[in-house]
Amino acid sequence: MSLLGLVGTAGLLVNLNSTPGRAQEVKVPHLADLMNEAMQVHHAKLWFAGHANNWVLAAYEVKKIKETIIEIKETIVEIQIASPQWQRVPVGEMLNSFDSNLDALDQAVKAENAAKFDAAYHELTAACNVCHTRAGQPQIRIIEPLPNGGGTFPDQDFTTDSGRR
Repeated sequence: MSLLGLVGTAGLLVNLNSTPGRAQEVKVPHLADLMNEAMQVHHAKLWFAGHANNWVLAAYEVKKIKETIIEIKETIVEIQIASPQWQRVPVGEMLNSFDSNLDALDQAVKAENAAKFDAAYHELTAACNVCHTRAGQPQIRIIEPLPNGGGTFPDQDFTTDSGRR
């Protein structure tokens, strides 16, 4: 018990020793991190869930994509201040174009309609690539995931010029 008391007291002292009135630094996410670590992962998982007819998981992945878009919209000003390369790119406006794609995916998932799911997923993927091109990053080409998984990033085309070498 005395060890727990000592640990608790040490924690309190650390908190008291912090500089009063000094705001804690908030780490601004990098846009690439949000895209790679969240958006791209959920994009791939969405495809696999839909193709496995796991509509509950597919609905969850659509929700996670929407949440990532909201997070980017909420932090875009800070992202643009921290990363000058994004200052002239209308990222928030471009992300608004995904709303109709995600609504179509939501409807297909709720209907458990594989054909509508494939069409809506294809449109979402196309919207990703339009956004990358508008952002000056056309080398980032998103695709429907490779059936066998294709490694860590099964939904990205790593070839030069979309397959032409």
